[in-house]
Amino acid sequence: MAINSVMQSTMKKKNIIFGLIPVLFSLLLLNGCKEEIDPIVEELDFDRAFTPVGLEASISDVTRVTLTWSSVKNTDHYTVEIWEGTDINIGSLVQSADVPVSEDVVVVYSYVLPAGDTEFSARVKAISSLTGVEESKWTAVSFRTAPENLFTGYESEMTGLNSCTVRWKPGVVATDLAFDNGTSEILYPITSGELAAGVKSLTGVPNASYEVRLMNTTFSRGSINLVIEGDILLAPGGDLNAALDALPAGGVLLLTNGTKYGLTEPDTVTSSIKIRGLYPENFPTIYLMTGSPIAYHMFDIGTAMTASDSLVFENVDISCYYDDAGVTKHRGVIDQEANAFIIGAIKFNNCIIRNSGRSAIRLRGFSGGQVINNVEFNNCIMYDFAFDSHYGVLNGAATGNFINIKFRNSTVYSLRGGIINYGSGAGCQSVLVDNCTFNAVTMDASSARYFIDFGTTGNLSNGTLTISDCIFGQTSALANGVRNNQMALSVTGSYSTSDFINVAGSIIPSTTSYAGASTSLWSNPAGGVFTFADPNFAGAATAGDPRWKP
Repeated sequence: MAINSVMQSTMKKKNIIFGLIPVLFSLLLLNGCKEEIDPIVEELDFDRAFTPVGLEASISDVTRVTLTWSSVKNTDHYTVEIWEGTDINIGSLVQSADVPVSEDVVVVYSYVLPAGDTEFSARVKAISSLTGVEESKWTAVSFRTAPENLFTGYESEMTGLNSCTVRWKPGVVATDLAFDNGTSEILYPITSGELAAGVKSLTGVPNASYEVRLMNTTFSRGSINLVIEGDILLAPGGDLNAALDALPAGGVLLLTNGTKYGLTEPDTVTSSIKIRGLYPENFPTIYLMTGSPIAYHMFDIGTAMTASDSLVFENVDISCYYDDAGVTKHRGVIDQEANAFIIGAIKFNNCIIRNSGRSAIRLRGFSGGQVINNVEFNNCIMYDFAFDSHYGVLNGAATGNFINIKFRNSTVYSLRGGIINYGSGAGCQSVLVDNCTFNAVTMDASSARYFIDFGTTGNLSNGTLTISDCIFGQTSALANGVRNNQMALSVTGSYSTSDFINVAGSIIPSTTSYAGASTSLWSNPAGGVFTFADPNFAGAATAGDPRWKP
């Protein structure tokens, strides 16, 4: 045991000696190099300022950008530049500013940019307060301003031949109105007074369909579409027949709103024309004067018309009372007794059509055929039809064909017949009835009439018949629904009241039933007011004519 202890002690001493040798050697080396060690650095010396870090951009109030970054020591000020686009090499400088130093940890700089929905870049550098120290490198960030359209909520419209008034949000920064017709652009400078008011009236604007942009130098702050059209502006009391005769092919006749214009005789349309009230409210009224030679209807389609031609009514009230006197009704807007023709389209846009003894358009048929490729009712109100007969809004014959039919965003009420009575004609390819309100339709109490009728025999139409997002109110007790024959019927998103009756051709299974009658659903259906009396109606936001939606 003693011998082992001595040996262990000897080994420990050897290990200690060997461990000390490297340490002693290192100390000798350090002592030998003592004079080559640099002195202690008490202050760093740089030839360039530190670059700001943490640069961020945030957008508020659509066009206000707020830039933030971390403050840098020994800085006199910061230089901020804002450029259009994400590449400063191809963009243009929008703003340059010197920002003073701040005691805060974060530096803040805000600027209102010239346009929304536009990409910009910002960059920041520090300028040192130390003599001989260069400015820092740039740090950059890209961002996009929020979408804006300063025309939203403000109405612009034609005010006369080649004249219009454009409105936008008052008090904003802008320089010009740009009228772009797709091939060229006209700039109209905006004065300070016009900017404050947010309105500019223009004359001498060439006829065209324009995208109108509110410009702040090269930046767009919103756009609208505006059509400038018109070849003749008929003054109140003017001769409507003479003005129509003087209208060139493809021309537009403008009527003064709030006035009445009488046709001394039915007018034969021989080329494309549009009859338009200037404004989309307080419509001018067109009517047929007592004592006309034929006294059946207001317009005929001439044999010279082609598939590329159209007849368009817009912003007008069409009264089918003789002399608009509210006594005797004539047969309709168009009641084609003779003459073969083909026309590309007949359209009623934002119109009232009322008090027709029979139809809006009736094609009686002719040996050579009568064809309307497209007939459309858009944003219209139609009432008091067919009580001198049992016809509907559209009535066809064996050789009188409506190829494509559209009722959209419209209200139809007080009809003895339905909206389509196609007879035995051939050729209909499509029917679309979308977002419409119907009440007191198919009110013939003596016979069963259909809401839409394509007959049972002799009708070769085999297209699509689509009814979507409509509301159906009161009918007569004998009313029928849809007789689609070979047309493929689809009904979606639609509602029917409890007094909507279908004896045959029922579309009720395809509609959502409303428990109450039409008088419970609407505030005054008999008076043509279809605002909702029932605040809990499930289809209020989705079905029916949009003008009545809450």
